[in-house]
Amino acid sequence: MEYRVGGNARVEGAIQRVLVAPADGFIRQNHVRPGDQVKAGQVLAELAEQDLQLERNKWSSELAQHENSYAAAMARADRTQLVISQARADEARAQLALVDEQLGRIRLEAPFDGVVIRGDLSQSLGAPVQRGDVLLTIAPKDRFRVIVEVDERDIARIKVAQQGSLALSALPWDTLPLRIARITPMASPVEGKNVFEVEATLENQPDSLRPGLRGVARIAVGEAPLLWSWTHRLTDWLRLK
Repeated sequence: MEYRVGGNARVEGAIQRVLVAPADGFIRQNHVRPGDQVKAGQVLAELAEQDLQLERNKWSSELAQHENSYAAAMARADRTQLVISQARADEARAQLALVDEQLGRIRLEAPFDGVVIRGDLSQSLGAPVQRGDVLLTIAPKDRFRVIVEVDERDIARIKVAQQGSLALSALPWDTLPLRIARITPMASPVEGKNVFEVEATLENQPDSLRPGLRGVARIAVGEAPLLWSWTHRLTDWLRLK
């Protein structure tokens, strides 16, 4: 009989782009929520810019001060003060350029057409964020991949390009054909057992497919005797013991 290896499966976007806070600040506005479809370049959220403007004014003032000191040292032919003023002015210019770059990124824009799958900022308006905090996650709305959790006892039978089927809890009446694309080299513990995440591609994608759907996948790994298929788990356990 045809022997199939199964495992829990989930649907993810083929590409997931994470939008993070570019600098320390506060959330000023939010324009989308999870499930909303967005266009490339659309503004999704904005951070408050008051703190960055104050920091910019500070470095602008210091830059003007060091430039004046540089000009005065040049008029006096004071080479020591000239070098010091020039170094401090260069530092102020670099800090000013950094602040200008951060100001240009306070508006979080969608990198491509897709759907917001994670990040509800509507309940966090005015909340403080730190640089690097994950705010939103965007995924394409028409390109998906399937992650199958295969038990370590069966991973040796999984090969790239093998075919299988996916049954989702949301679409139990329809199975979707899939093909193995990649096998992760390291196992991770999930619910008390070690599993390998196997990435698969869908050969057809219905319009009702959404990121985050879960189900069960079955992968055809070859033919095996019927008696062995029923008893090999017990035999392997006895050999291990």
